[in-house]
Parts: sequence; C-alpha cells; structure tokens
Amino acid sequence: MKDIEQLLKMLERPQDYTDEELQKLMSDPEMREYYELMVSAEAGFALRKDEATKAEKRPMILSLGNRFMRIAAMFIGVLMLSGIAFAAYRLVVGGDPESPTQEMRTANPTQQAGTLQQAQTDPNSIRTFENAELQQILQELSDYYHVGVEYRNEQSRHIRLYTKWDTTAPLQQIIELLNGFEKVSVRLIDNQIIAE
Repeated sequence: MKDIEQLLKMLERPQDYTDEELQKLMSDPEMREYYELMVSAEAGFALRKDEATKAEKRPMILSLGNRFMRIAAMFIGVLMLSGIAFAAYRLVVGGDPESPTQEMRTANPTQQAGTLQQAQTDPNSIRTFENAELQQILQELSDYYHVGVEYRNEQSRHIRLYTKWDTTAPLQQIIELLNGFEKVSVRLIDNQIIAE
C-alpha cells in the first residue's frame, strides 16, 4: 500500500524524484502494472474532457437532428407495437375482417341489416345465419354437401353464431371459417363433420 501511495505522489510531482528512485519503483512488476493502469485512466479522462469540449462547440443543428432521430425512433417503436398488438388480436379472435364469408361478431343492427340486404341480392350463393345454433348451421352444411354430422360434445350444438356461408365455397373453407370462432371446434374427417 505504501508503494502505491509513493507511485501516486510520483505521478503528481515527478520532478521531486530522482531517476534512480523512479527506476527502482518501476522495476517492481506490480507497480509497473498500476502505473500503466493509472496512465490509461488519465488518458481516458483527458479524452472524455476533450470530447465534451468539442460537443459544446457543435452547432445546435446537430442536437436538433438527434432529437428528431429519437422522436422518429419512438414513433416507429409505437407503430411496431401497434402492429404486433393488432396481429396478436387477429390471431386470438381469428379470421380476416375483410373476408366476404365471415360476418363480424357485433350486435349493431345497421350492419346486420346491410348483410341481410347483400344476401338477399344473390340468394342462391350467400346464406346468412343470425344468432343461429351451430346444430342448425351444420345441418344445412350436411344437407348441401352430402356429408354426415357427429357431435362429440352436446353443448357444442347450442353455440350461437352470426356468420355468412357462401355456398360456392368448398366445405373445407367453411369449416376453417367456423373454427375462427372462439368456442367452435369443427373438423372434416371422411365425409363426416365432427363438432367437439
């Protein structure tokens, strides 16, 4: 510890020491390592001080540019989070809101009336189910596509749905549409619709 104190004093006032005293102190490898660390630290502090002085001399435009970049980065971050949140919502809710074959789950009467009107314009290809039990929907699908229906869970028969069925679509597409609803699990196996 005494050698370190002497090294610190030597660094502060090297003119107070002879060359022989300096040589003797530097001959110890441990003291040499401490000396190199102190010199490196001092050079680092000097460099930081020099950079801080130069930063004070920079024009205000650069700091405005930095602020703009930070604001832009925050804005992009918010957009990305919004996109991720929307994607997660779509995965949980399921289905595509733009899909012509899926009715939005809402109690808004004006929207329901609009979809009824659209279904009435082409009654041969669009069938609208409003608050219909899954049993009714699957029975109509069964009759239309000539397949059987099996219920492995009796409660699933009474699940009520708002949806549209495009009769020109393949049955597998309709099954996927129904599976987009939260409580519905329907599969097509060997010409048999299985509801669980």
